[in-house]
This record gives sequence, C-alpha cells and structure tokens, in this order.
Amino acid sequence: MKLTYGSVCSGIEAASVAWEPLGMKPEWFSEIEPFPCAVLNHHWTEVKNLGDMTAITDKLKAGEVAAPDVLVGGTPCQAFSVAGLRGGLSDERGQLTLSFVELADCIDEIREKDGKEPAIIVWENVPGVLSSKDNAFGCFLAGLAGESEELKPAGGKWSNAGVVSGPQRTIAWRILDAQYFGVPQRRRRVFVVATARKDISVAEILFERESLSGSIKSRSEEKQTVAALTANGVGATGADDNQALAGHLIVGPLDTQCGYEKHSMQSVALGHIIAFNPQAGGKASATLGANSHTVSCIQASQQPAILLAGNIIGRKPENGGNQTGFNESDISYTLTKVDRHGVSFNNAVRRLTPVECERLQGFPDNHTKVPFKDKCFDDCPDGHRYRALGNSMAVPVMRWIGKRICHAVAELTPKIAYVQHLNELKAKPLHKLNEIGDQWQTPENLVYGISAIYGQFKLDLFTDGENSKAPYFYTAENNALTQDWSEKLKEIGGVAFGNPPYSRSSYHEKQAITGVRHIMSHASAMREKGGRYVFLLKAATSEVWWPENADHICFIRGRIGFDVPKWFIPADEKQKPTGAFFAGAIVVFDKTWTGKEFDYISREELEQRGKAFIEQAKWLAKKMEVAA
Repeated sequence: MKLTYGSVCSGIEAASVAWEPLGMKPEWFSEIEPFPCAVLNHHWTEVKNLGDMTAITDKLKAGEVAAPDVLVGGTPCQAFSVAGLRGGLSDERGQLTLSFVELADCIDEIREKDGKEPAIIVWENVPGVLSSKDNAFGCFLAGLAGESEELKPAGGKWSNAGVVSGPQRTIAWRILDAQYFGVPQRRRRVFVVATARKDISVAEILFERESLSGSIKSRSEEKQTVAALTANGVGATGADDNQALAGHLIVGPLDTQCGYEKHSMQSVALGHIIAFNPQAGGKASATLGANSHTVSCIQASQQPAILLAGNIIGRKPENGGNQTGFNESDISYTLTKVDRHGVSFNNAVRRLTPVECERLQGFPDNHTKVPFKDKCFDDCPDGHRYRALGNSMAVPVMRWIGKRICHAVAELTPKIAYVQHLNELKAKPLHKLNEIGDQWQTPENLVYGISAIYGQFKLDLFTDGENSKAPYFYTAENNALTQDWSEKLKEIGGVAFGNPPYSRSSYHEKQAITGVRHIMSHASAMREKGGRYVFLLKAATSEVWWPENADHICFIRGRIGFDVPKWFIPADEKQKPTGAFFAGAIVVFDKTWTGKEFDYISREELEQRGKAFIEQAKWLAKKMEVAA
C-alpha cells in the first residue's frame, strides 16, 4: 500500500525528501513564505501548494483536495522557544498549532465517511515546547486526544518521551537528536506521532524495543543542547533557536571558564566541529581540537561560522590537503566523506556555505538553490537559503519515522497469496524447472537488442526483484496493475518494458495481480495517458488477450527461449532448460507511434544488436574507469 500524506508548514519539504524514496506520495503542501514556496514549485511542480493552512479544512469539506493517510507538519515553533519570547498559545503562531488539530480532526471525519482508516499524525517542534509557561504542549496533547481540558504533566514539566491516550487518539512523543541519525550536528527536536487507529501502536512507531526484554524504551538524552548558528552570526537567543543554520553541532568536554557545564565526549561520523551561543549573550565560542579533548575560549565574529580548533588549520599539501580546510567547491572537508578538516580560510574563521548547511540537514546538494523572484538559479540569495534550512527538519530523522510508519502499516496489509508463494519458492534450497512458472528471465542480448530499437528501457513492469532489466521496476508486491506507468515515465523518462507473467489470472481483494488479459487492458489505458510500453509476448494471435489494438507489432523470426531466474538452484542434473522455445513478438503501445503497424525481425539480429550494445557499454565503463 502506497501511503499518501499532506504537509503543512511545509517549508522546503524535508518530509518529501525523506519519504518519497520510501514510496510515500504527497497529496498537497501548505506554505505561505515566498522563498520556501519557490523551492516547492521548483522541485514538486505537480503537487498543489494550498497556501494558508487554516483554509485547508474548507477545501477538504468541499472535496477540492484529498484527505491523506498521513498529516505531517511542524507548526511555527518560535511561539514555544526563547527566540519567540515564549508567546505560546497567546501568540498567533501558537494558534496555528490548534489549527493543526482542527485539520487532523477534519481529515479523520472525511476518511471515516469514505470508509478509510483514520490518519496518522506526525508533528515536530523544538524541545522548548515541553516547558512553556502556558502549558502549550498539554493543550496540544489534549486537542489531539479529544480531551476538553488541557493535560498536565505529573511532575510539573513534560518529560522527554511519553504516551497518552484519550477518547479520540493515542499520542506518543519523543525528543530525537539528529546527531544519532547520520548528520554531523546536534539538533534535538520533539516528534509527536498520533492516530485514532486501533490497529497501530504509536509507541511501536516512535520507540524501539529492548533487544531482549521486548519492552519499549526511549533512548536516553544524556546531553543538553549547547548552541546554535543564526543568520546573523553566532546567536545568543537560546539553544533551541529555530533560526539555527541547520541546528546544533557536536561539542566535546567544555572548559568551565567558558561558562558551560562539562559534557562527556561525543563522536560524529563526519568530524568534530562546533560553534555555539554564550549563556548570557556574550561572544565566546568553543573550539574542539581534532586530536584532543580540550576546548578553549576565543572571540567569534558576527558571521555564521565554524571555528577551527587549536592550531589544526588543515592537512598540509604534502599530506594530500590544501591547508585551508575546504575544497575547491567551498565545501568543508568535515562535511564530505573524504577528510576530517576543520573549516577555515586563510587561518581565519569562515562562514558555512549553503551546501554545507544542506548537508547538515541531510538534503541533497543545492536543494535550496532555485530561481527566486528576479534572481536566476545561479544568483539564488544565500540568506534565504540559510533561513529556510534553519527552519526545516532533519531529513534522516524524518526518514526513520517514515520507515517505521510504513512498516507498521505494511504489517497490517493482508498478505498476497501470489507473493507468498513466490517468496516460499525462492527460499527453497533446491528447485525444479516446472516450478519456475512466471519467473523465467528475458535473455540479456534479446532485451538489449529490443531496447536498442525501441528506446532505452527505464522501467521494468514485471520482475521478481532480482531480474530487472531497467533501473526502475515493479515487483508483485508493488503490483504493476495498480500503478500509473505513465506518471512514472514522466518522472524518469525513457520507455517501459514488460515480459509479463503468463499464469492464470490471480487476484488479491478483487484486484488482478496477473493475467495477460488484465495486463494488456492496463497497457491500453496507460497508452491513452502517454508514454511508450514495449512488451515481449508469445505470438499467440488466437488468444483472447492478443493485443490487436497495439500501435506496432513486430514478429520475431526464429523461436525464442528464456533463462532460469537468478535464485534457481537445480535439484538435480535433469533441471536444465530444454529447447522448448516458442514464437515471439514485440508489441508496442504508444499513441505517438508513426512507424509501421506490422514488421518482422530475426532473433539473430536482435541478439547481435543486444550483444553490440552490451559490449559498447562495457567499453565505455572501462574507459571512464581508466580516466578516473
């Protein structure tokens, strides 16, 4: 099942960068700030940006937009932080949190009318929300839970993790730190997962189990957040400053003369770098030596910067470095997977580049480099990029949450009998030829010969997950007959290829999974939407499924055969493919086709074309390797 989501306070869409690779699909965004809107429009032209989130409930009730499986957002956290003067629910930005609850309720109402399960809610904020004087977090929990009065923490302050259940939803929250998810910065945020579903445990999503006891635990938060970089320099607005340039970086043990408590040493995969705020508005910053556990206090400039520790300026040229701490692209070696240099320029502090900030948040390079107003792509203002990144979520943390949501839902999905049978077959220690069924592979030379004539295959419609002939593919779990092939080709380009399963039609919950008749029918529907779909079929013109409506049919002279699948382990010496070849044809669905309606080609010519293509590809790969 492909989960859909709606995103509010979308920013530059950390959720989509994290979740789309998991197969999740955005239904709509909601963002009003001009620069983030430009980023959304640049990367997701096909997704509607609904603008003001307070107007979405009316659009849902009017049927103008869909009620998604997941609602995600981080309503403005300035209202709950020192930077926002802790305006809380009296601040109009805090009121957006209540609008978020109303939106969640509206989505669930519509989904119930449509016979669907309630939505899963994901919300993010700064840790300061747990200690706001007006108990904003308790009000938020009460709203989601369906309670009439605010919830109050037993100890006077909300803990870093917990679970509550009310008449409307069960809610789990937890502080997660980005440093534990593969990015070189310390960024602690509160994440909330809630749902009215009775078949899903939000605690199972947000907390891990003890490896042996089976009980659920929350990872302890041993350290305190120490600092942030802001758009105007090393800030003094508190450690949970939402305007941080991609948040907080790791710090080692601190010298008490700097005015900070001591911390035990923390390691991070991409190096040790730090810049942070003084407690009381001063300008002191700590530097961490690459080869020591000590820090010193120095004066920082008013530019966003990372300080270079001690006298470690960078690797000397004779040792493979340039003694500056950054490469030709102005990217700190600390933020690459090549080296562990600090960040400096001419032995002085330099500011982080936008690409470095993108990497700190887990975004692809130049994700925020987009055309904006009267500025072209190359002149995109850095200031807007810094602010957008500071306001965003850490992508790896969101991906972890998304994976756990997908897993929780997948566990509830009824198992497809066809898929179960295939998995059991692949798991067997030995196989017989008559067990292969739908899983015979198209020979390499044959498929690449067809590709050389009809276009580069980018999407393989029917695979077992191991025999794909294209970089993108569908397995039985994905069920190609439920997919929009046309939309996928618009995204990735190229041509779709199919060597379809010939078994009798099988179904799951009345939806066809196999059956050539169903496959040809779906191909015809995709043809109308656009794209080219090339099939290698048995030349069985008398069959009811034979596609007489295809745009092009090329009969292959000479019988063709197929290869055993990669997982096939012969049970004995008799399990070898025989000469049971059959007549074949290449069938093309493409409404823009202008060539012959019927044609012929020999199997030998196809194989020769395919062999030549493969040899050329190997030659090019070798040439590139030598050049590298």
